[in-house]
Amino acid sequence: MKLDIYKNKDYKLNDAFDQAVMNIHIQREKKGYKSFTICSCEPGDGSTTVAINLAAGLASSGWKTVLVDGDMRKKNMFKRLNEETTMGLSNYLNEQVNMDEIIYETTTEMLSYIPCGDLTNNPVRLLCSMKMDEAKKALEERFDFIIFDMPALNAAMDANVVAVKSDACILVVASGETSKKGLENAVRTLEAEDANLLGVIVNKTDMDEYKRYRRDFDYFKKERYADNAKFAMKNKKKKA
Repeated sequence: MKLDIYKNKDYKLNDAFDQAVMNIHIQREKKGYKSFTICSCEPGDGSTTVAINLAAGLASSGWKTVLVDGDMRKKNMFKRLNEETTMGLSNYLNEQVNMDEIIYETTTEMLSYIPCGDLTNNPVRLLCSMKMDEAKKALEERFDFIIFDMPALNAAMDANVVAVKSDACILVVASGETSKKGLENAVRTLEAEDANLLGVIVNKTDMDEYKRYRRDFDYFKKERYADNAKFAMKNKKKKA
């Protein structure tokens, strides 16, 4: 069974995610980073959307990538990819299945997916276990990139545990929604545990605002270089 990973066709969104994919790739090239924790400051900031798009972007670049759903608190019916899965991360950590039984292929080439598995009352204990360290080591041997999709930092301790184990962490905030206090608390939480915070991705940004910020994001798509060349030639003929 292959899980369907939607492909984003919006040029502006792809441009935004490509910047993040590039920065993650640079961290691998310069520092050897392979595992990244993606988490929001507050619930509803959109970290899962960001994690899916980053994982799909890395896979589309030819890197063998696995997206891991580390949120073992939310029911599958409220998740985007877990409805058709049976076993997942929690089952592996509870030693009910082996690694091969929880890795699912997806419709995106080079991208695999590990669902959260059964709900558990003790996700922090499972994430702090030696079995979790074994899982991370096994995934590092199989994949070029590991993207952990974790619950909000200010809602549970789960993301903090995995952020410390990962090579780096990326925070997700929602434009106009995430509170300043929420962001400050999240950063302090990561810094207190000496987690490697790479930076922040601003999600839910208005597209007009993004276009103003990235004024030339569509320079090549709209072939504005051709317009500039024509304008320059026209002026040159006038002066001649």
